[in-house]
Parts: sequence; C-alpha cells; structure tokens
Amino acid sequence: MSASRKCLLAAALCGAMTPTATTWAQGGAYGAKAIVEHNDLRWFEPVELDIDGQMPHRTAGWFATIDKLYWATNNPRVEIGQEGKTVDSERIYRAPSNDLALSALQQIESLDFIDSLSENLSYTGVQFVIANTRGTDSLTDDIKSPFDTSTFTTVADLSAAITAFNTDAANIANNLTVRVGGEPTPYQVRNSIRDAMPDAGWAWGERYSFGYSDGEQGWMVEILDGPESNAGGTWGAGEASPYTSQSGTAVYGPDPYYLGDLEDDDGDGEGDGDGPTNDLFALGFGSVAVNFNLPTPDFLNGYRDYFNNSSGAAGGTQTGPIMYIGNYGAFEDDTSPFDITGNPGFTVVNVQDALTAISTYNLQASDPPTVDPNETILQQQINIILADVNQTQTIINGLEDEENEVLDLLAANVFNTVATLQAAQNALANANAGMVPPNQLDAEIAAVSQALAAFNTALAGIVLEVEEGDGEGDGTGDLDTRLADDLDGNGQAGTFRVLADIDGDGVIEPGEIIAIINNFGDLHTFNIFFDQVTIRNRTEIDGVELMRMHDISTRHKLEQGRFDDMRFTYGVRFLQIKDDFYFQGLGSILGRTSVDTDVENQIVGPQMGLRWTRVDGPWNFSLEARGMVGYNIVDVDQYGLFAEEAIPGALNRSATARTTASVDGNRFDEFSPIGELRAQLKYRLADSISLQAGYTAKFVGNIHRGSTATAWNAPDFGIYDRKGDLFTNGLNLGVEFRH
Repeated sequence: MSASRKCLLAAALCGAMTPTATTWAQGGAYGAKAIVEHNDLRWFEPVELDIDGQMPHRTAGWFATIDKLYWATNNPRVEIGQEGKTVDSERIYRAPSNDLALSALQQIESLDFIDSLSENLSYTGVQFVIANTRGTDSLTDDIKSPFDTSTFTTVADLSAAITAFNTDAANIANNLTVRVGGEPTPYQVRNSIRDAMPDAGWAWGERYSFGYSDGEQGWMVEILDGPESNAGGTWGAGEASPYTSQSGTAVYGPDPYYLGDLEDDDGDGEGDGDGPTNDLFALGFGSVAVNFNLPTPDFLNGYRDYFNNSSGAAGGTQTGPIMYIGNYGAFEDDTSPFDITGNPGFTVVNVQDALTAISTYNLQASDPPTVDPNETILQQQINIILADVNQTQTIINGLEDEENEVLDLLAANVFNTVATLQAAQNALANANAGMVPPNQLDAEIAAVSQALAAFNTALAGIVLEVEEGDGEGDGTGDLDTRLADDLDGNGQAGTFRVLADIDGDGVIEPGEIIAIINNFGDLHTFNIFFDQVTIRNRTEIDGVELMRMHDISTRHKLEQGRFDDMRFTYGVRFLQIKDDFYFQGLGSILGRTSVDTDVENQIVGPQMGLRWTRVDGPWNFSLEARGMVGYNIVDVDQYGLFAEEAIPGALNRSATARTTASVDGNRFDEFSPIGELRAQLKYRLADSISLQAGYTAKFVGNIHRGSTATAWNAPDFGIYDRKGDLFTNGLNLGVEFRH
C-alpha cells in the first residue's frame, strides 16, 4: 500500500474514533476533512465520547415539558339516603280499633243465621292478637300469639275479656296488649341505591414543568391542571317525570310522551296525548327509595287519597298508569261525581236534637198519662226528621243511578221506622184513653235512630255532583275534590265539617258550618320513593410545585453512551382537590328534591423526592418517588332544595313538611399525607427535543369528599365531618424541550 493511501486510512480511522472537534482538527492537518465528513464510517463513532471517556452534561440548561394526562380517580362507594337506615313500608290497609271491631261484631250477632261467636268471627274475618307494643304505632308491635276466643260465647264476654287483659297491671308493665290483627305485615324499606359510584372515572388533564439545571443542581416549577373526572348515573322506572315538561318545551304539565301520542294534532306546539296508552309506565308510587333522618317521628304523616273515594268507588288504589295516584290523586272522568261541599263526611241529616226531644217525650209521659199524644211535641220532631231526609234526597238527585238506588232504600227505611213510631204512638193512645204511658216507645225510637245512622253512614261515602266548571272533569274547571281515606273506619274522612241549623228553619244546609274537624286517626305514614334519581360526582385535581434539584452522578468511565444518574429534590407543594357531589330526586310525595355539596381540599406543605435515571443512548428511563405531609384546609359549601312539591296538609303529602331551600357550609383542618410514584420513558429525537411517556400513581390521605360529607337530614340535609383517601393513577404522553 502506497504511503498516500496509508495516510488517508489513518485520517479516516482517527475521525471515526475521536470527537468531532478533534476530527476536524486532525483532518485539516492531514488534508482529509472532506473525506471524513462524507465517509460512511462516521455513523459508527461513539456517541459524544470525549477524550476522558466522560459523557457531556446533557441535562444542563433550560428545560420545559408538556404532558397530556389520562388518569382515573377512585370514588367512594356511596349509599343514597341515610346509610343503613330502614323504615316500615306504608300501611295501605289498617286494622280497625278494638271498639270498632267489637261494634261490628255486635251488629252481626243480631243476624238470624249467626249462632255463635265463632261463626261471627269467621263471618266478619275479625281476629284479635296479643302484641308487645314498643310504641304507639302497631307497625312496631311484636305479635306474640292469637288471642284465644274459644272460651267466650257472646261479643259482650269477648269485650269484657279484652278490657280485662288490657287493663291488667302486669300486662301493662310488660307492654302487652290485645288488638285487632290480620293486617298485612309491613316490610323494611332500605335505600334502593347502596353503591352509587363504585367505578373510577377516567379524564384528561395537563401537566407543565419548566426549570434550569447546570448539570449538578437547579430548580424546577411544575403545574398540574386537572384531570376532572366524573361519575354517577340515573336510576328509576321512567325516563323522566311526567310532570316535567311538554315534550321538551318549557311548558309545565303532563308530558305527552307518557300519554302515548307525540303528534301535534291541533297545531299548538304540544303533543296531544290522544294515542294508545297501553305501553306507558305505571308511575305514581315511585321506584327509588331514599330514607332521610326525620326531625320528628311523624314528619311524613299526612292524609292520603289512595282509595279514590271522590268517585264513590270502593276498593283499593285505582286509575293509572299515568294519573300519578301516589302523588296527586287520580283525575276524574267526565261522569265522575264530586262533593258539592268538598266534605266526605258531609251529613245533611242532622236530627240529634229531634231524637233527643222524642226520647224526652217518651220519658216524661206519666202514669196515669197526662200528655196528649196528638199534641204537636212529637209531630214537630218527626217533621224535622222527614224534612231533613227529603232535603237530602233533593240535593243528591244528580248522583248516578246505582248510588240513587242505595240512598232511596235507606231513606225509605227512615220513613218506615218513623211511620212505625207514629203507629205505635197511636196504638198506645187508643189503648189508654188517648194517653201514652211513659217508656213505651223505646224500641221504635231506637229503630229510627239506627235507620238515620245507616242513612248518614251512606252519605259519608257519597259525593255530590258539581254543577259548575267546564264539565270535563279533568282538573281544569271542575271542583276536583280529593277525599282522604277513612283509615280508622269511623265513617269520617281525614277532614270533615260540623253543621248546625243556624237559622232555625229546621233544615241543615251545606253553608251552615260551625266547625271543621281533623280526624287524626286517619293520618298515614308515607314512604319516600322517587320516580327517578340522578347522581353526579366531579373530582378535579390541581397543584403547583416549586422544587430545588441536586444531581448525584453515578457515571462510569469508558461506558459508551450508557450511565445512571440520581436526583434529590426538595421544596414546597400546593395540591387542591375539588370534589362536588350532586343529587336530584323527582316525584314521590316530595317532588323535586336536590342537594349540591362542594368540597375543596387545599393542601400545602414541604415535599421531598428522589429520582433514578438510566440513560442508554437516545433512550432515557427514570423512576421517581415524591412524598409530603401537608396541612389541609377543607372548605365545604352545600346548597339544598327539599320537597319542591310539598304542600302542608294537602292530600298525599306530609301534613307538616314544606318546601325548604337551604345553604350550609363548614371548615375542617386536617394533616394529609401525599405519596406519588412516577415511571417515565424518553426518546431523544434531537439535541433539544425528546418524546416521553409514563405512568403516575398518587395517593392522598385524610381528605373530604362531597358524597360522604352529605348528611341526609330532612328538610335541610347537613354536612358530616368524614375523612377518606383518594387514589388516582394513569398515563401521560408529552414532549420535553431543552436549551
């Protein structure tokens, strides 16, 4: 090989084995600069190896990173309603009182085909039980055993035995009592949603950092923006409330979606709801139970209208599926009658004074008799009775035919007993020289009294037809009267009127009202079942870190392109965790009910960290751990709306609850530990640009969350002092710039 070729080869090898600056110098000395610059061997030179075999400080200088985060944040398992609380289910049917049951048995006992007490009990279905009463409501009774009735022969014997048992001092001390049994046993209603937000919510966020390092020490600022994760759901039997809007419009009222036809036949911009309704939801009693802590035990007591008495119908709950019976009461059709007085216990025949006068007449007759039976005393009182019955028949002429037949029969019974009384009086007068002996008309007077009682009982369940309104019976023009169910069976609804003959004309008129009485025996304890419940939880994590950095080099000589680094960091960190919980329930006896609890955890404190980095050519892998114990200032704000449709005293509503808007707040102080682990992989595209991807896991202790801070107290919710932990983790993708 010639000397010139040997020189060129030496120059090329020298350029491939020495740093670039040295190569250019040597190449220039040998005249081979251009050859080495364009030689393919240049690609196999060591990566930036200096004469001492040390890599240059690639971490020195200014730097900035931008990461896109995709993290998941855990949510606590939440029970919607007071945690663990159960309540008794509603008592649709209620056992009668002892007095009422015994009165019924006494009436049945007089029937010819009833030969014994056992037949009487079997015929009526009445049964008595021994119960351990832990409260005033029989729902809390513990049924011990049936009350033995086999040893009694008459209702009077049974009544005496029950009275003796219930007044016995030993039984009273042991809370034992005999009461009517057989009513359906209630079950325990617990919260329907006991695991509202078990899943972590994934969300996007950003993380920015910038700083400076001279290769050995430096500083860094890091900003965390987000992520904002959301969790929750909607539960219930229907897709929306039928009393929310008119198919998406702002008009309040029944949504035609529930009425079966969305077509706008009359061009008013609203669906008419005149299509088939056989595929509709049967709403009214709700489907999502939410139990609240109540301010008083009877907070949910009120008068109900489940039996649809305003149409004169017998039996249980009627109408539906869209008439919303459990909440508003059923709407009436065109032919349904209404009570002209709005009073289910309205008794037109009020003749107690007449009966008292007749009885007095009977008692004051002397022996020998001195009272002329043809005097006007007795006849005047009889005329009052007949006038009241005739007046009643005139008022009720608008009733349906079937109801007219019943009332006609009962009125005829009154007339017949009055006629019997008059005939008995005349017979006694004829047999006693025109005089009536005392106490000879007891049976006849009792018969008149019983006939009037039966007539009045029937009237208590009859409603009279309204003579005004639009005639549609749809709640828009007619007098739509809702009648409270007669739960205690005394013949009077929850509210009734007391009438008197004020003007003294012998006729009790509907306007002659002297009092309105509330029949508290008909009060009913409602459950809270919403038609639909919506839950939302939003968690957002933000923060700022200011850190001092110290690099600890673990490099080894002559390792071409590979080395390890350790970095120790310390500084201060601020972390903010916002957690907002929102609940909304639609329907039930309450109507729209909602609460929004916003919690802001503000954590500040010192932080330390340690990072290990392995560099292998253009690749860079690092593991980093950070930890702090911070002072956490917790601010809680709560906004509640309880029972938008509460109407105190209205039917199918609580008698006392009213719509309540509430605003509450509180502050708590905690020490919150924070631990964070990061794993990061980088690839250097150029001297100043690297792509990076990694994983981050963060644990924060002793923080407050909106869902667990919400107290389920009626009517103004409340705030709990409850702590928990937060864990969030996920991936990051980003880019790093260095200068």
